[in-house]
Amino acid sequence: MKAVAYLRVSTDAQANEDRHGLDVQRHEIDEYAQKNNIEIIEYYIDAGISGAKMSRPALDRMLKDSESKTFNQVIVAKLDRVARDTFAQLWIEKELLKYEIEILSVAENMRSTDPAGQLFRTMISAFATFERARINERMTGGRLEKAKTGNYSGGRPAIGYTADKNTKSLTINNNKTEAVKLVFELREQGLSFQQIANKLTELGHTTALNKTFSKVQVKRIFDRKELYSGIYNYADIKAEGTHEAILAG
Repeated sequence: MKAVAYLRVSTDAQANEDRHGLDVQRHEIDEYAQKNNIEIIEYYIDAGISGAKMSRPALDRMLKDSESKTFNQVIVAKLDRVARDTFAQLWIEKELLKYEIEILSVAENMRSTDPAGQLFRTMISAFATFERARINERMTGGRLEKAKTGNYSGGRPAIGYTADKNTKSLTINNNKTEAVKLVFELREQGLSFQQIANKLTELGHTTALNKTFSKVQVKRIFDRKELYSGIYNYADIKAEGTHEAILAG
């Protein structure tokens, strides 16, 4: 039998983590293949990518390569490496089965063609989904509590701010504050969002990613006036922010 191996870790840090790292997964897969007389012809590796994502570079490539029917099996250290979501996991298995390719898991030693195996795979996937939902629930609850006190609760910081990884708070990015202030000044003068974007570009200002401003990005700044004035909004919560205001009160 010829097979390929699929390995995944959710964060870059896990790429070298002992418990769930790529080296551990590869060792378990290689050992399993040797015991079962399976030849592994390629390793598909997604490092630092969430299993909740349906599209991943190595996974997408593996699914595309499956069309050539050069391998019969996909070996994983654990089923949740394929996907953390039941629907995603079963969809991937379905796509592979179109080319008569089955997924073999080292940790859950069962075959997809076996009725009991199908049942247990569904149960395992369901528990993985439940676990993920509980984690998200706890994280959301924690973010809401932080937001109630005006603290940064996650997400990409608005231009003009950076997220301090140590204090987990918003801090002023002095390189971008002038652009933020100009948006409101020029808007008060009656300029359109596109005109403001052109003016910012003319003056040499760039976005948080150091790209040219567009009218959409200018409007996004304008729509966050409360944040720039010291008010923190998250979900349906509005509170006096702990971050420094860029706009004068």
